[in-house]
Amino acid sequence: MSEQKKTEKAEGKYLPGIGVDVGTSNIVIARQCEDGSFFVRHHRNMLFEMEANDESSDLLERSDYLYIKTADKYYIVGEDALKLVNALGRGEIVRPMQNGLMNPTLKKAQTLLNYILEAVVGKPQFQGEPLRFSVPANPIDKLEVNNLFHQTVLAQFFTNLGFSPKPINEALSNLYNEAPSMEVEGEGTFPLTGFSISFGGGMTNCCLALRGMSLVEFSSTQCGDHIDRQTAVVTGEPVAKVMRVKEKKFNLESPDQSDRIQQALSIYYDEMVSRVVKNMLKEFAKESREFAGPIEVVVCGGTAMIPGFMSRFDRVLGSLQFPFTIKGSRLSATPFFSVSRGCALAARGDHKKMKKE
Repeated sequence: MSEQKKTEKAEGKYLPGIGVDVGTSNIVIARQCEDGSFFVRHHRNMLFEMEANDESSDLLERSDYLYIKTADKYYIVGEDALKLVNALGRGEIVRPMQNGLMNPTLKKAQTLLNYILEAVVGKPQFQGEPLRFSVPANPIDKLEVNNLFHQTVLAQFFTNLGFSPKPINEALSNLYNEAPSMEVEGEGTFPLTGFSISFGGGMTNCCLALRGMSLVEFSSTQCGDHIDRQTAVVTGEPVAKVMRVKEKKFNLESPDQSDRIQQALSIYYDEMVSRVVKNMLKEFAKESREFAGPIEVVVCGGTAMIPGFMSRFDRVLGSLQFPFTIKGSRLSATPFFSVSRGCALAARGDHKKMKKE
């Protein structure tokens, strides 16, 4: 992540306001620096659980793994968890979040997520420093699920750390960072106007906005993690190995069809993209929405970072008729960091309002 290396030197010269992308797969924070660049820090949102005994204690003391110790367990945190599982060739990683929200099947989900968040976010620069954290829209394919509990718990946690937190839709954050605009003949430029999509580990989040105001927000479940799990099922390989292949070897432009993992990843990527775009069309068809000019689609998220992703996305997007004109699509120049940067920009706006008041 070159951007992190470039801006870490600016630590200590941050402008007030911090953005936190609370993702299913990764926790990413961003702060804007005095020169306009961004400092970013991130951690995989995952752990590996080990019994607290002499064998595990000896292993961890001889390693540089980042871990948390409770009364009877060790939890290896983030990237180290994935590395250890792959090295051992057994075991499964623990995910505090599932489908964009706290994992309802994991009783310790809230506590474990708090451990990771505190390590990544750190302390505020001053009491009540503005913080914006990303939340998913309620999913249109799981109507019984809503983000109220998840959003409230996170707000309470960040408040306890000393911040003044506010939630912001994940896709809207990407739109703030990417700043698409709409050109209308005779009326000029409409800033912060377009359609934003964030392809995350748990959900795909969508937002349609006009002049920075969100008009409609929705999400679909079964995104990046779903692809990994389904690939693991049909190939008989561990999810950790699937993730390693996807991140290190996989290319949607030319998947290796002799590799069963890559073959399955290609199939499930196609299914996911087709399902998401068709869900978008159904949602827009519910109400008559008209724009005076063509709008741009801006895309971000770890699941969209696979080489060749945008070609497949554009092929499906171009095959369907939307109720407004789409002038094109583009992947964020910083797809992994775009949501956290948009959150930071929103937090900067909150700080400016505080000063005026």
